Amino acid sequence: MTETLLELKGLEVTFTTRRGTLKAVDDLSLTVKRGEILGIVGESGAGKSMTGAAIIGLIDPPGRVSNGEIWFEQQRVDKNPESMRGRQVSMVFQDPLTSLNPLRTVGDQLVETILAHMDVTKAEALQRARDGLTEVGIDPDRINAYPHAFSGGMRQRVVIALALATEPQLVIADEPTTALDVSVQAQVLDLLKKLCRERGTSVILITHDMGVIAQTSDRIAVMYAGRLAEIGETREVLTNPQHPYTQGLMASTPSVDAKSFGQELFQIPGAMPKLDALPSGCAFNPRCSQAHARCQTDRPPILADRAACWLMENAS
Repeated sequence: MTETLLELKGLEVTFTTRRGTLKAVDDLSLTVKRGEILGIVGESGAGKSMTGAAIIGLIDPPGRVSNGEIWFEQQRVDKNPESMRGRQVSMVFQDPLTSLNPLRTVGDQLVETILAHMDVTKAEALQRARDGLTEVGIDPDRINAYPHAFSGGMRQRVVIALALATEPQLVIADEPTTALDVSVQAQVLDLLKKLCRERGTSVILITHDMGVIAQTSDRIAVMYAGRLAEIGETREVLTNPQHPYTQGLMASTPSVDAKSFGQELFQIPGAMPKLDALPSGCAFNPRCSQAHARCQTDRPPILADRAACWLMENAS
């Protein structure tokens, strides 16, 4: 059995508009190993959520996967992502209120999901639903409650139970804690990590929060303007970031170190470029203090298996 569960090869997601064809994800290649938690991080507009939606086949027109390949379990699935959605790959969205039907009990929604993707009886599905609620720390006797009867953190626990109900091999968690306060956020992340470790489930954790990434992931993929900027083991990327964009993200992350008290946080100058106004060469070059002439003309590939930056050329 191969160690690689999911592989993206040159993935491109484009949108056809009156202003032309816009690339939301541009030539993205990466892998997810079995049982691994891969964190995808970057500013809003980096292409993180679009990548997750492309994998599971949730991109609506005028958007489409225009190029590249998606391989799951050594089978190409980008032409038919519905074949693995729900049973093999599931998704946890940012706002649980958009994932749960307010007019149906959480039990009904769990049972429906299980029956749709698993060959079990209704009684077995009901028991699985109760077990799922127990697993995420919710009293199974609340199976007949409606979503509005739960707090935000508990609703997200229900969504996690929904995502894991069919025993998928991969869970895509798209900003799963953004709407929660810090203490509940930590509980939900710990729960997701614990359950996936116990089941051997792989996770793609999409976030803009470097603290969340540090706490949860095994590897980090940093995205910028739809492109992969840097990838590596979590400890290596956090302690020794190679791409200037990753360095900027780390420098702009608040620290609890007493030495940093009262110091002004670093801010990356400028803003993420619009998709219809991407600079030539490296997309980050207008904001990069280390950019040189080549950065403005030639787009760098991933060098030294680490970062898409010409500064890495001598290290490769």
